[in-house]
Amino acid sequence: MSGLLIGFFKQFFLPLGFVALLLFLTLLLINKHPKTATWFVLISLVIVGVFGNPIFSTFFTRSMEWRYMPVNPGTKADAIVVLAQGTLSAETPRQRVEVGEQADRLLYAATLYQQQAAPLIIISGDDNQTASGRTLLLELGVPAEAIQVQDKADNMREDAALSAPILALQNVKHILLITSAVQMDRAYFLFRQLDVEVTPAPADYRVSLQDWETLTAWNWRSIITKLMPTSEAFDQSAAVLWEYVGLAFYRIKAIF
Repeated sequence: MSGLLIGFFKQFFLPLGFVALLLFLTLLLINKHPKTATWFVLISLVIVGVFGNPIFSTFFTRSMEWRYMPVNPGTKADAIVVLAQGTLSAETPRQRVEVGEQADRLLYAATLYQQQAAPLIIISGDDNQTASGRTLLLELGVPAEAIQVQDKADNMREDAALSAPILALQNVKHILLITSAVQMDRAYFLFRQLDVEVTPAPADYRVSLQDWETLTAWNWRSIITKLMPTSEAFDQSAAVLWEYVGLAFYRIKAIF
């Protein structure tokens, strides 16, 4: 139920939903309160212009993603916990499980397992994502006995809470935690509340070192081609904003 409420309110407070709400209110106010309607339009333009700007989006994304880097080679743990996302189940007309960018988490989990970083992979998420994630791991050569599934979580807080009994049952004291780099700070905060040692193992970086060096070179040719907002930059900025809001919420909740 909490996941449903979060999903309902989230759509109004993320930048695109907030802009849509402002523009809807503008239509209602434009005749009787034209000045207020004008301000709403200006606010909408600022939000779209800032959050949709590729330069701002890169800076904003890096500020969250680069807090943690991939684990050092040779790092060992008792288990790998991967937050499943980014896969599409093999439903008609798909011929097999298909992957998106966030499926890098599962690819990284399989790589770490094959490097003998841990003998067990625990996939956490909802039933659809965990089922397709498990299928992908099997296709990548991870044996079935090395995979455990926690498929009842609707959000990251539940990922941590519902994974805890599995970790305790398996006597896991140290985990490699895998999720997208942009989500790692929030995930790490939640999982370190459990009675285990947590080593962050982020994947799915959107900003590479080359991207950052190109941006900070301040080449005028690059700048003038990144003045207008793009949907990709807008979506990425919105995702980072949600991570900051979520992290702040969990930190405040932990205090009280």
